[in-house]
Amino acid sequence: MTEESNCSTIQKLQFESVDLPFIQILFAILYSIVWVAAIVGNSLVLYVVVFRQVSLSVRSVFLGCLAVSDLLMSLTSLPITAVVTFTRVWVFPAFLCNLIGVFQGGSIFVSSFTLTAIAIDRCIFILKPNREVIGFSRAVPTVFLIWLWGYMLAFPVGLFSKTTSFLGYCGEFCEETWPDEDADGFSKIRRLYGITVLLLQFGIPTVISSLCYYMISRVMNCQLEKRRGQKLLPDREVQLVSRKTRANRMMISMVGGLVLAWMPLNVMNLLRDFFQFGGTTPWFSTVFALCHVVAMTSAVWNPLIYSWFNPQFRTAIKGIWDEQRRKNCRSDNSEVLNMKTEIRLKSEYTFRPSDDNQL
Repeated sequence: MTEESNCSTIQKLQFESVDLPFIQILFAILYSIVWVAAIVGNSLVLYVVVFRQVSLSVRSVFLGCLAVSDLLMSLTSLPITAVVTFTRVWVFPAFLCNLIGVFQGGSIFVSSFTLTAIAIDRCIFILKPNREVIGFSRAVPTVFLIWLWGYMLAFPVGLFSKTTSFLGYCGEFCEETWPDEDADGFSKIRRLYGITVLLLQFGIPTVISSLCYYMISRVMNCQLEKRRGQKLLPDREVQLVSRKTRANRMMISMVGGLVLAWMPLNVMNLLRDFFQFGGTTPWFSTVFALCHVVAMTSAVWNPLIYSWFNPQFRTAIKGIWDEQRRKNCRSDNSEVLNMKTEIRLKSEYTFRPSDDNQL
């Protein structure tokens, strides 16, 4: 008998709650909602940034970078990880086992670094409004370096990932195999890498962004106090406060959304690296799927935050909707006109009694 005929599926050998049909249906719905929302939302952001702006600003470059990163993650990590979580075997080509971790990790690094760059850019703009430190000519190379550095930091996951098979189990599995991994699966290098990733993805960027927005808030409060001393009209003062605080609240919400979305999955990975958390427990894959779908919502939050805090973005989206509706109306009117013309032409060729026949 062949080795293939002697194997059993992992569902039979190690049953987990994620194998239950209603759990799979529930997560299929959640993943589908997140996937559609991420694709549509970030595509709209890219369209507005590229085609609806008079001139490309520094923030537009960074926001476009975020949208591209979220789209790439939604097209790669989200569907592939979802399928593998529920099949619990690797059903894709072997080379994707090396790439999937790089795409996911690289996208998080790019998003985190880009949000930090936006915070620094806004801080410099508020503190030194007459001095352009990060112009458009510098923003593009900055984005390139962010992508290069982000994917280089995620590269070790792809380097040490490979497909493997286990005796008695049908199919292949995508596993991380680190050079110093012992018989129990512990690796000092993976632990060190996990801590480094947590610091570089969330720790340091969060501290830098928090300091930047703290300094921005102080400067804005001082400017507001000065203008109050100049006895500005109430309406003008309200507009000033609203305009300056809206953008900062938007960026703070984006940073907070990224951290809150990805923190559960990163904590779970750390627990796995240090304490072999999960293992063969019947609920591990379900908890992982929940943490992963929460992490994937980070690709949805940014477009929602744009539309909530940015009136220009809402106006642009409304303009796209109105244009499409006008096109549909013109198309419908054209169809009605063509139908009327066709009816009129048919009626001209239809036999009608002449006056002589009527007599």
